[in-house]
Amino acid sequence: MKYYSHGKLLIAGEYLVLNGATSLTVPLTYGQSLEVKMEGNQNTLLWESYEQDKLWFKGKFDTKFFDIIESTDKKISEKLRIILKKTIRLNPGFIANLNSSNVKTKSEFKFHWGFGSSSTLLSNIAFWADIDPFKLHLKTSSGSGYDVVAARENESFFFQKKKSGYNIAKARFNPNYKDQVYFVYLGQKQDSAISVDQFKSRNKSFRVETKLISDLSKHIAAAGTLEDFEFYIKEHEMIIASILKQKRIKEARFNDLEGEIKSLGAWGGDFAMMTWHDSKKKLIQYLGEKNIDTIFSFKDLIKN
Repeated sequence: MKYYSHGKLLIAGEYLVLNGATSLTVPLTYGQSLEVKMEGNQNTLLWESYEQDKLWFKGKFDTKFFDIIESTDKKISEKLRIILKKTIRLNPGFIANLNSSNVKTKSEFKFHWGFGSSSTLLSNIAFWADIDPFKLHLKTSSGSGYDVVAARENESFFFQKKKSGYNIAKARFNPNYKDQVYFVYLGQKQDSAISVDQFKSRNKSFRVETKLISDLSKHIAAAGTLEDFEFYIKEHEMIIASILKQKRIKEARFNDLEGEIKSLGAWGGDFAMMTWHDSKKKLIQYLGEKNIDTIFSFKDLIKN
């Protein structure tokens, strides 16, 4: 048995998606697979995780009492153990699938990019256990869950968190100026779980800002010109910057950029979306001078 889920990026709505803001989300052309083979020893589960064909984690679990027998990383094995136990609570019969199983996960992206190593894993485990991935998310994460939803979508969508679940609607984010939109890795992986907990600990509703960001998510998706698109992402950055009491990324690191740049997800070092008014060759040169070498075009990264 083999399962596959898409990575994700949150184009608009970061942080305030937790307060019910409408966010713009895109599934990616990069994802993660999970393959299961029934060939292990009785009452044991063997698990291997690969990051772009390189072994990243290996563990062995006792499925009778769910003890960790062997592990290359105790923290990862504990997290995986919790996810699997929560899965069993949602589907008690799933424990039979774990016995004598060899599991191999393969990520097409580097984990530190923040494309959704956890969300694609949850989605694939939910496929395997035949349960609702969003329910598994609620049992294991404090985030909004947009990423788990994106794992199974094939085109951009608007996501809104609700008290009892979520709403989604097609976004059709596929601008005619997409050749001038790029995605760059800023070089400092942020822990989204920590960022979520820090934001939630402030316990503020940000009602006005939530409404503004919801509107901007829709404007960003529908912007007919590059000029309009740049205006909307700048407005979005200014609102989130005021909430976080941080400088916009353009002010902090790209004040010589002719276009605009917007932080994606947890601010501080994951991916950013930027517009560029010149050739890709000159973009590579510009970013190289800032020690940035991971660059994706819109069409190579965004699934539409």
